[in-house]
Amino acid sequence: IIMTDKPTSTPPVSDPTDRASKPGTVDAPEPRELPEDSPAAADLADTGAVAEPAEPAERDAAAEAEASQLGDRLAPVPGAGTITVLALAWLLAMLSSARRTIGVSPDGNPLTVTRAALELPQVISASLITGIAVGLVSGNLLARFTRATARPALRLAVGAGAGVATGLLVATPILLGYGGLPSILVLSGAVATAAALGGLLAGIRHRAVIAAGASGALGVFLVGLLERAFQPNLRALFGAGDSPASVLVATGWAVLTASIVAGLVAGVTGYLYLRRCGSTRWPAYLAAGAMPGLLVLLAELVTRLGGARLFQLVSAASTSDQRVLAYFHEARLNRALVVVFVGALVAIFLIGRSLRPATDSNDDSAEDDDSAEDDGSTEDAGMAAAADSDAGGPAEADPADSVPAADAGRGGRGG
Repeated sequence: IIMTDKPTSTPPVSDPTDRASKPGTVDAPEPRELPEDSPAAADLADTGAVAEPAEPAERDAAAEAEASQLGDRLAPVPGAGTITVLALAWLLAMLSSARRTIGVSPDGNPLTVTRAALELPQVISASLITGIAVGLVSGNLLARFTRATARPALRLAVGAGAGVATGLLVATPILLGYGGLPSILVLSGAVATAAALGGLLAGIRHRAVIAAGASGALGVFLVGLLERAFQPNLRALFGAGDSPASVLVATGWAVLTASIVAGLVAGVTGYLYLRRCGSTRWPAYLAAGAMPGLLVLLAELVTRLGGARLFQLVSAASTSDQRVLAYFHEARLNRALVVVFVGALVAIFLIGRSLRPATDSNDDSAEDDDSAEDDGSTEDAGMAAAADSDAGGPAEADPADSVPAADAGRGGRGG
C-alpha cells in the first residue's frame, strides 16, 4: 500500500447499468449457502472447506474414551492380580499370628478372650483388603467378558458377590477352629462382613482410587509390622528408661512416628498408582492418599460393632485389661486419622509438584503473541512489496525534491 500526499475522496457510486455496459467488467457473485445434498456441497466437503460430520464409529470411540476418563466404563484396573496376591498373603499371615497367639484349642478363660480381642482388629482389616482385591479381579474379568459395557448395578453385584465368597472362605475356618470362644458366630460374621464390604467397594465407579487405597493400606500394614518388630529399639531411641512413665512416653513417640511414616507410605503409594493409571485429576489423588486411612477406619468400625460382646467380656474381667483394651482402641483410631491426613497431604503435594506452573504457560502465550505479531508484520511487508510490483515498481522520488535548498540555489546561479 503506497501512501501519497494527494487528498482522498470518496469514489462515486457507479450505476449497475453502466458497469454492465462496459466490456471486461464482471460483478462478483454474492456468497450464498449451499444445500447439504447438492453436488457443490459435496465437493467442498471433499476439499476440506466444509467440516465433515464425524462417523458413528468415531463418535462412539470418542464417547468411550471420555467415559473411561470419567469412570463411567468398567475399565480394568492395573495390578489387580498383584494386589490380590499380597492381600491374601497378608491375610494368611494374620490368621497364622492369631492362631499362635490364641492357641490351637482355645477355651473361654479370660486370658484367651483378651488375646482374641487384641487379634481381632488385624484379622478384620486383612479381610477387608482381601475382599477389595478379589472384587477388583472380578471386575477386571467382568470388563473383559462384557467389553467394558457392564451396568453399575451389575458390577456392584459382582464385587459384592466376590467379597461375600471371600468372607465365607475366611470365616468358616475361624468358626470351626475357635468354637470355644464366646460369641464366635458374631466374630466370624464380622470377618465375613468386612470382606463383603471390600468387594462392594471394588465395584464402585472410581475403581482405580479404591485399588490405590488398597495398595496404600498394604503399605500401612507393612509399616505396622516393622514397628512391632523394632519396638524395643524405638523405645530406646526415644529415651525409655526403667520407670513406667518413661516407657509410656517413649511408646507414644514411637507410635506417632510410625503413624507419620505410614501416612507417607500411603500418600506416595496412592500417587504412584494413579500416575501409572494415567489419571490427571487432583481430587482422585487426594482420595487415593486418604483412602488407606479411611479403610482402616472402616475396619475399626466393623471391629467395634462385631466384637462388642467380646470387648465387654474383656472389660468385665479386670480393670487392667480394660485399660489395655482402651489404649489399643485409641492407638488404632489415632493412627488411622494420622494416615488419612498425612496421606492426603503427601498425595496433593506430589501431584502439585508434577503440574506445570502457570508462569510457564503465560510465558509461552506471550511468546506466541510476539511470534504472531512478527508474522503479521512480515505479511504486511510482503503485501506492500506485491503491491509495488503490480504497480510497475515503487514510485521514484523527484530528484529536485532530494536536492537541498542551498545546492538548488547555487545551481540556479551557475546556470
